[in-house]
Amino acid sequence: MEISKKRPEPRIMLPSDIISAGKQDKTVELTGYYVENSNYFNIMAADANIDRSKVEVVGLIVTENIFAALKQEVKSLGVEVDKNLTAAERFQAAVKSRKEQQGKGTCISAQEVAAKLAASLDKPTATAIADWWNSENRVIGYWEDDNLHIIQCKTFVEVKVETYSLKLDVFSRNTGILESSIMLDKGALLIGCGSVGSLVAVELAKAGVGRFMLVDNDIFGYHNICRHQCGIYDVGRYKTDAVADRILQINPYATIVKKNCMIQEVDRDEVIAFCGSSSIAIGGADNREGDLYACQLAVEAGMPFMSVGCWERAFAGEIFYCLPQGQPTYDDFLAAVGYVSGRVTQNRRFYTTEEDLEKVSFEPGISADVNFVTIIAIKMALDLLNRDNPGYTQRLVPHLTQYTLVCNTNNTDIGGEQAAIFTYPLQVTTSIVVPYKNKD
Repeated sequence: MEISKKRPEPRIMLPSDIISAGKQDKTVELTGYYVENSNYFNIMAADANIDRSKVEVVGLIVTENIFAALKQEVKSLGVEVDKNLTAAERFQAAVKSRKEQQGKGTCISAQEVAAKLAASLDKPTATAIADWWNSENRVIGYWEDDNLHIIQCKTFVEVKVETYSLKLDVFSRNTGILESSIMLDKGALLIGCGSVGSLVAVELAKAGVGRFMLVDNDIFGYHNICRHQCGIYDVGRYKTDAVADRILQINPYATIVKKNCMIQEVDRDEVIAFCGSSSIAIGGADNREGDLYACQLAVEAGMPFMSVGCWERAFAGEIFYCLPQGQPTYDDFLAAVGYVSGRVTQNRRFYTTEEDLEKVSFEPGISADVNFVTIIAIKMALDLLNRDNPGYTQRLVPHLTQYTLVCNTNNTDIGGEQAAIFTYPLQVTTSIVVPYKNKD
């Protein structure tokens, strides 16, 4: 048997700057969306970088108390109403009482209410809301005694107003761990926006990173869904566009530059100008040549570099990082391990299509395994981004070496003979040292 629940009272989430601005001399549009089963209105900040196709005007704050026009109507109904109620609530109470006393036929209709309210509005505003009064998914607001009242159309119930500051509230749970004012100035150059790059982007955005350059020329397909942070509505889009939208859903004020090409095709000066020492470059495209080029850019820009990749079936993964000075670079690393470690590399042009990928023997592994490796890399990236922040306590970098191996399973049935190098599942190495290559 289905248990019926009482419908929640209407609530609206408003940007705090609407409240702080106070009464305006012009009508203010409320743009957002309405969730019917929760009776909830979410109003977006006017300057937020959001997908406007997903929102609409769901309300207006008008210059005068349009419900004052109902006072005479309330009086004419001949019902005593609590004077502490708002004008809209008094009208609602009067109509309800009238219904109980004399039946529905004697009540004023929504259309008649609309006509009375429209009489106190300018014509454009009145026209805009003419069809709203039978709909619960619209609201009208007005100021009275320096207080903002929001009224839900059709029900004439006052909506509970809750406020938020997007720039402060989104990252409020990071306070004391990651300082938002510092993190919003940090940047990330992501080479590859696949299973690794998309998770890095989302987690760095949640940490408060405010600037992103996304480099990938691949298109999102159905086969990507099971390992990616994006979903079915992103199929057919460039991965950079899909990942950019995910970032903006977390931080609508983020600055994002998208490059649907190989990293070598991006203007070198543009990369260096965008990044700088407060950024980090992260290669996650399963291509060592691309990572080598990105590391060279990172050194030139004075920022840290990371390379993240998974081995066969993601039974394990590897993470390499270097600072712009004082440590062996990715070039040194490749000289030490060669181009044939356990990491899967396609030996193909960067970010080729999945049709070409199907021609090679490659099993990328499940999302949970890819993500375990990537999350450790993200923790290291946050340490590197905050390396000069005296108020930040580093988590991993002081304890891990430049080259870290992360084991998902040491079962040889999954990882082959290489899996036997690990002592136990979930092992993270802490002692592999990368030497400088011999120089003439």
